[in-house]
Amino acid sequence: MTTALIYDPIFQEHHVPDHHPERPQRTEMVMKYLDALNWMDREGLVHLKPRAVTLDELAAVHDRAYIQEVEHISQQAAHMNGIRQLNVDTYVSAKSYEAAIKAAGAPLTALDALMRGEINNAYCLVRPPGHHAVSESAFGFCIFNNIAVAARYAIDHYGFERVMIIDYDVHHGNGTQEMFYDDPRVLYFSVHQAAPFFPGTGMSDELGEGEAVGTNINVPLPPDAGFEIYEPIFRQIMMPAADRFKPQLILVSAGYDAHWKETKAETGLQNPGMLLSTAGFAKLNEIILHLADLLCEGRVIMVQEGGYDLESNACCAVTSINQLLGDDAAVDGAGPAPTVPYHINTDVLIGELRRIHKLTGYRMKSAPKPDIAKLRREREGPAASATEPTTSTTTSDSSSCCQDQPDE
Repeated sequence: MTTALIYDPIFQEHHVPDHHPERPQRTEMVMKYLDALNWMDREGLVHLKPRAVTLDELAAVHDRAYIQEVEHISQQAAHMNGIRQLNVDTYVSAKSYEAAIKAAGAPLTALDALMRGEINNAYCLVRPPGHHAVSESAFGFCIFNNIAVAARYAIDHYGFERVMIIDYDVHHGNGTQEMFYDDPRVLYFSVHQAAPFFPGTGMSDELGEGEAVGTNINVPLPPDAGFEIYEPIFRQIMMPAADRFKPQLILVSAGYDAHWKETKAETGLQNPGMLLSTAGFAKLNEIILHLADLLCEGRVIMVQEGGYDLESNACCAVTSINQLLGDDAAVDGAGPAPTVPYHINTDVLIGELRRIHKLTGYRMKSAPKPDIAKLRREREGPAASATEPTTSTTTSDSSSCCQDQPDE
C-alpha cells in the first residue's frame, strides 16, 4: 500500500488575525505529530509537493473575477505587510493566494499520481480549507473549494463519470453542494450539525435539481450526536446510496470539528457540538475505505477541512493517514467522548432518511454474501459446529459487517 501525503510549508504562510480559529498551527501540529511518531520516513508513505492549480482548473468551479480579486487583495496585503479581510470571517495575507492555489492543487497532484499508478490513495494536509467557498466568494474560512476543484478535474481531465464526495465536517459544505446541485455526475453526502448551526444550510429535503435529483444527500443532526448515531447513518444511508451510484472515485472532506473536544473557545461558533472521538472517526474511515475497495478499486483522496482543537485535529489527521496506509490503530490523546443522559431514536431517523432518499428496501449489490456458517455459530454457539457443512463461502469480518441492514 502506497499513500501520498500532499503538503507544502506554504500553507503555514496563510496568516489570519490573532485568535482566529483557522490558524497556521493546525497543519503545523499534524506535521509535528507525524515527526514525533517517526512516520515521516515510514515505508509506504510518499511525500508530494502540491502543484498550483491553473486558472482554467480553478475557473471550472469559481468565477474568474473572484479568483482575480483574491490575488489582488493578497497583493495588497503584501504591500501593506499585513492582513486584509476578504469577507466577514475569511482573511488573506501576503502569501495567502499562493497557499490557496496550492491547497486547490493538492488533490489534483494526488489524483495525477493515483492515475499514473504511483500511489493507492492520498491525504491532502492543506489550508485554507475549502468546502464553504462558493463560486463567487469566500466563506467560512475557505477561499477556494479544494474538493470541488478535484471533482471537476477528475471529470474533465480523466473522464470520470461518477465521483462521490463524503463530507463529515461538523459544518455543512454549502459551497460543495451548490457547485454540484444540478450535476448528476457527483454524489454529495454530508452528515453535519443541523441549522441554525453554521452555515445554516444542508436540509434533508435538498436532493438536487433536474437530472441530479437524488445525488445530494444531507443528514442534519442535533447537537451531542456521537458514533452510535453516525455509524448506522454510514452503514444504512451512505453505503447503499454509494452502492446505487457506483462511484469511480471517492473524495473525503475530512473535517474533524465534530470531535468532542471542539469547544466554543476554540471555534468561535455555537456550542454544544458533536461527540465523536478519534476512535469514532477512525471507524467511520474504516467504513469509507472498505466501501472504496468494494466500489472503486480503493481510490480515495482525503482533503483536510475543519478541526480547530489542535490536539484532536492532529490525532484525527495522523490516524487517517495511518488507516490509508493499511493500519487500523488510532492515535488518540483525548480518549472516549462523554456520555449524554438521553437517547436519539436512530431507527426512526434511519427509516425517514431511507424514505426521503428512496433507499427503502434497497439491498447492496456490491457487498459480499454473508458467511452463513459463521452467523450460525454466533447464534447457536459451539453446538452448531457439529452440524456445519464441510464446505462454505467465507468472508472477512469487515465485509460481512458492512452489509446493508433491513428496514424496521
